[in-house]
Amino acid sequence: MKPYLIGIDTGGTFTDGVLVEYEDRRVVSSAKSLTTRKDLKLGVIKVLQKLIIPEDARVSMVGLSSTLATNSIAEGKARKTALLLIGYNPALIENYKLKEAFATADMTFISGGHDARGNPLNPLDTNAVKNWAREKKDQVDALAVSAYFSPMDPSHENQAYDIIRQETSLPVVLGHQLSSHLNSIKRAATASVNASLVPVMHHFLKSIHRALTQLDIQAPIMIVRGDGTLMPWEEAMHKPVETVMSGPAASAIGGSFLSGMNSSLVIDMGSTTTDIALVENGKIFTSETGAKIENIHTAIEAARIRTVSLGCDSRIQINQKNEAVTGPQRVRALSQLARHYPKVKETIQHLTQDNYHRLKSPHDLEFWHWYQPISTHTQEQLTKKQKEILELLREPVQLSALMKERGVYHPQQLDMHPLIQQGYIECSGVNPTDLLHMSQDIELWDIPTAEMATRCLAKLCQIKPKELINNVFESITHRLTEEALLYLAGRETPDQDMPQRIDGKWGKWLLNELLYANSSLLSLKISGKVPITGTGAPAAHFLKTVSRLLNTKLILPQYHEVANALGAVSGSLAETREALVFIREDQEHFSHVVKWEDHHTAFDSYEQACRFARQKAFQMAKEAAIHAGASDPYTQMTRKNEGSMTRFVARSSGSPKISENN
Repeated sequence: MKPYLIGIDTGGTFTDGVLVEYEDRRVVSSAKSLTTRKDLKLGVIKVLQKLIIPEDARVSMVGLSSTLATNSIAEGKARKTALLLIGYNPALIENYKLKEAFATADMTFISGGHDARGNPLNPLDTNAVKNWAREKKDQVDALAVSAYFSPMDPSHENQAYDIIRQETSLPVVLGHQLSSHLNSIKRAATASVNASLVPVMHHFLKSIHRALTQLDIQAPIMIVRGDGTLMPWEEAMHKPVETVMSGPAASAIGGSFLSGMNSSLVIDMGSTTTDIALVENGKIFTSETGAKIENIHTAIEAARIRTVSLGCDSRIQINQKNEAVTGPQRVRALSQLARHYPKVKETIQHLTQDNYHRLKSPHDLEFWHWYQPISTHTQEQLTKKQKEILELLREPVQLSALMKERGVYHPQQLDMHPLIQQGYIECSGVNPTDLLHMSQDIELWDIPTAEMATRCLAKLCQIKPKELINNVFESITHRLTEEALLYLAGRETPDQDMPQRIDGKWGKWLLNELLYANSSLLSLKISGKVPITGTGAPAAHFLKTVSRLLNTKLILPQYHEVANALGAVSGSLAETREALVFIREDQEHFSHVVKWEDHHTAFDSYEQACRFARQKAFQMAKEAAIHAGASDPYTQMTRKNEGSMTRFVARSSGSPKISENN
């Protein structure tokens, strides 16, 4: 039987799947299904059922990329976590206003921790650990522990873990097991974020595993990390924070694979966001400062992605100048909503009758719908007014009609935006997907509804429908061009030194001249030095203009619509391990200490210590890669001097072994 690989990507709107023949990496079948945000597993099952799998096929690996981790944090759906900080200075945290950096408001400070050379600051307060575990076990869903300078000596974190385990079975995450970086704030934030995601990822991956078993697919499951490499699903359940940026990273890997280009700027345009990444010499350009999720800085290595809240499901609004502007919020296309709810089509059709005299405001073109069940905890906090409105939203309701029924003049007065943000209520309105139906570029949903909704929005803007479509599409391509410019310009510049948008009078003039060529005296052109690889279904509609403005080649490879799913099976399996060398003083004697995992070995000679550290890091990385399922891994060593400390980093990577089962 021939070995095949299945790649799956769960995006914000669609779940994509591909079946790949292993020997020549040829895509045999691809499929799309709407992402079932109520239960991601259902969308995955639908995609698997749509894939055409040959009778002689043996599925040897399943790869998953997902926005689950990133979206859980961004949408406030991560689980409640308590953070124990051992040896941290609460006054210092307060004075520098660092509390928000820890990703949870529930934090407790106790004595203990070590200094920069691994010497104890204070004994660990074991009674405080025990009392904390007893107090928190019924209040939160997961626990995180971070001790000061635990990368130098993790003993206090390990002792705390043993005590906590005697009190509760909640998931417990230790900072030193996720990162050996010395930035104590980032390490604690990483532990906190990881703990909040463990229950979410555990439920998701267990569900996927059961679904594959039901479909008689017995193969290793790999998850895409945020740097584009693969990790076993069992490891992902314990370290879900490493899957942050999984979707964009998979897209970059998949786009590079499909295009055959060793270096390119990959622009992945989806329904909710557009992600920009750079692939150089076959590798994703990663951020040395760690992945950033919302305003939380972590110590996890991930692809350096520029994410723009702009996609085919971006809301089209009318500003004070009566102009149509796109984003950043996501709304479901009215043409899609009408496919499932015919009354929506009737309502919009009613607006177009009698010369549009019933059309008064953009609220006439927006519908709210109670999308998924509300958690018990959230339900208990609902007001009487919110409960009454929810009952009205069991079917999609026109926003203007809802406001009239409740006697309010602005949507904010309904007090439902917290439920919208958490995904319980879904908003639908005119978006670029509707306009693409009107322009006859796509035929996915109800075309008459898309046409009527576009005409209504154009009427509100007091322009013709064709002009509306041109204005919206032009604004999208110009925004993407600006974002690509900023990303490429920041290739060798720290993120914090680059503006979020091109600013200043000269900057804006140069950008406008590049986009619109208004000057009769000057001509401005930019020549891109790398091609653009477009991925995602909307890429074909918008990136041609972007590549023309940047004066570079555009590659739209076959199957670019499902590049994310392909990236889930075309990456390498990789494991990284580190060993640290530092000086430890003991009265008049000092030694060179090698720290690896939870072990220490002292040497009199710095050279001896470095040789030992290098060997240990190399050995640990290679053994970890083989254990994870890598075939004949290649190990690369890096040496970094950080003040008086030397860090040896070994990265071992190889192709995943192919299962002989199934």
